Amino acid sequence: MSRIGAAPINIPAGVSVECNDGKVLIKSAKAEKELRLCSDVVCQITDNQLVLSVDQGKDSYDAIKPIWGTYRSNINNIINGIVNGFSVDLEVNGVGYKAECDGKYLTLCLGYSHNIKYKVPKDVEVKCIKPTHLAVSGMDKQKVYMIASDICKIRKYDPYKGKGIIIKGKFMLRKVVSKKK
Repeated sequence: MSRIGAAPINIPAGVSVECNDGKVLIKSAKAEKELRLCSDVVCQITDNQLVLSVDQGKDSYDAIKPIWGTYRSNINNIINGIVNGFSVDLEVNGVGYKAECDGKYLTLCLGYSHNIKYKVPKDVEVKCIKPTHLAVSGMDKQKVYMIASDICKIRKYDPYKGKGIIIKGKFMLRKVVSKKK
């Protein structure tokens, strides 16, 4: 039995959850999200808690069991995103490296011959706290981390020079350059 899938999800005040026809509809004053469930996953709401279970009468129980926990985590992330939101901090390391942000575009100066303009999707917000510190935030956890990953790929971290864009707080190994004797 899945330990994650069996755990109930608490529904906070101000958020309404409806389960019908294999769909979970999560509503709030801020947003509305919908998630389709597999036909063998059953959703029940009791006492402001959402519980997912698997139809055990089917032959596909072993195939559905891994997906069960994933559905539970996705629903929990949607509820947490609607209530609190998600945020990722990025660091821009390097001499002369900087970032500027206006609402639609993120402009990065990363040592290339030209500045790089990155178009920010409408569901995600990118703020430049400092020229070397970015904050990516939004309600959808997957989208926020994908945008942060795309920004980091523009100038990957170089372990020898210590330059590049990294997620703040993530340990990055610094290598020593071998020197001739």
